[in-house]
Amino acid sequence: MTRHAPRPGLSLVEVLLSLAILIIALTAINSLVELGSRQGAQSRAAVRGTRLAQSKMAEVEAGAVALDSEATGQFEGDDAGWTYTVTPTTGGPPNLYAVTVKVSRDAGGRPFEVVLTQMIFDPTKTGSAAQAERPPAPDPAEPATTGME
Repeated sequence: MTRHAPRPGLSLVEVLLSLAILIIALTAINSLVELGSRQGAQSRAAVRGTRLAQSKMAEVEAGAVALDSEATGQFEGDDAGWTYTVTPTTGGPPNLYAVTVKVSRDAGGRPFEVVLTQMIFDPTKTGSAAQAERPPAPDPAEPATTGME
């Protein structure tokens, strides 16, 4: 009886098995790359939306956006796809508003929204440092008082 020496190379079953493992691995890697790309786009949209909402809130604080009614609009330039809504709500002390800024856009067929709420005094009703008056200069003829009398 003669024994055959193992021949060099791979059998067809081994090649097919290794190809199946390779295809499964490539499919999994492709899914992970797509997931990472979607998550990266969502993160960029969240950062941009937050910055736009903060910028619109700063406009409200500066008095560029009136607090007497809801304001809506669309950003311009590079941010043309973004829309905003500013909703002031009164309550509590006079001239104090709970301002909600909602910034949104359609990202790949899915709505994306950032909401920022902050309590703000009406800038048209509050004074500024420029309006403050300087106290009168002390009269040199009067004796100085220390306030401890």
